[in-house]
Amino acid sequence: MLKLIKKYKNIIFIIGGFFFGFSLSGGLLLYSGKELVNVLIYFTFVIALPALLSISSFLLFLIKKDYAKLQALRLSLLSGVFFSFGALSSLLITVITQDIAFGWSTTLNIDAKSLKSILDKIAFWSQICSSCAVDEKLIELSRFTRLGSAITKEQISNATLLGQWWKFLAMSILVYGIFLRGLLYLLSFTFKKSKITITSNIQKEDFKPQKQKAKVLNSSSLRGEFRVIPYNLDSFNINLPHNKDAKDIVIVVKSWEPPILDFFDFAKELEEQNSNSKIIIYLLGLNGKAKSEDIDIWSKKIKELNLDYEVAV
Repeated sequence: MLKLIKKYKNIIFIIGGFFFGFSLSGGLLLYSGKELVNVLIYFTFVIALPALLSISSFLLFLIKKDYAKLQALRLSLLSGVFFSFGALSSLLITVITQDIAFGWSTTLNIDAKSLKSILDKIAFWSQICSSCAVDEKLIELSRFTRLGSAITKEQISNATLLGQWWKFLAMSILVYGIFLRGLLYLLSFTFKKSKITITSNIQKEDFKPQKQKAKVLNSSSLRGEFRVIPYNLDSFNINLPHNKDAKDIVIVVKSWEPPILDFFDFAKELEEQNSNSKIIIYLLGLNGKAKSEDIDIWSKKIKELNLDYEVAV
């Protein structure tokens, strides 16, 4: 079951994102006719918060350069794109099949003119599609309060006009949900791959290959210029030359820990980020030397994953 989930996780996230967006949008658009659908609540939870979350996650990755999490970021962005597709589908279906009247209400001291100024900044497309923006008259008309009647006589007589909010919402989903997230998703694929070498500091005779060619390297081979990047290490003494400006990279890992998929995701993202660099995976032994059985486990895993990596010990 877990293998199937890992194999089809992209499809699962895509379908899950679509139906979550569809359900959330549909739930917020439920309309009994006794009160208006609050457009501010819909915009906040369907458009604004998801967009800000995606932007923040992408910027945080750029700042930390945590390549081990780039795969998860891509998956969340892809899921977010389909979340917006689901929300947009639900909005269009609801508008087509029901007569929805939108309004807005807030405890904050905001008048129609102030809200119009904010929405004009959001709806930068108003020069291209003026009907996809809202004017001050619509904003003033659609404001409602919990005190007294939920819907005024004026709003009832202008019910058709109140429904025009859907165009602004649809364009916002399209721009901030689909185009923006889609752009961030595509930007994460601007990296090329390079070959990876796996190495350790033990001798060739200590390793029993599993029908797999192995090029032998030891610690004395790592005397060039390298950037040393420890993976999941805290207080270990890494006795390797280090040059933070070097082109080539050495990833140092604990040889006695099993080679998990998170590590290979990290290595793949790192090689994509450094397309012209040589990347070496250095197996650090608990007492300075990696055991042959540990190297055997790592090599088997690489073979099992059908990775075209050069193996050396």
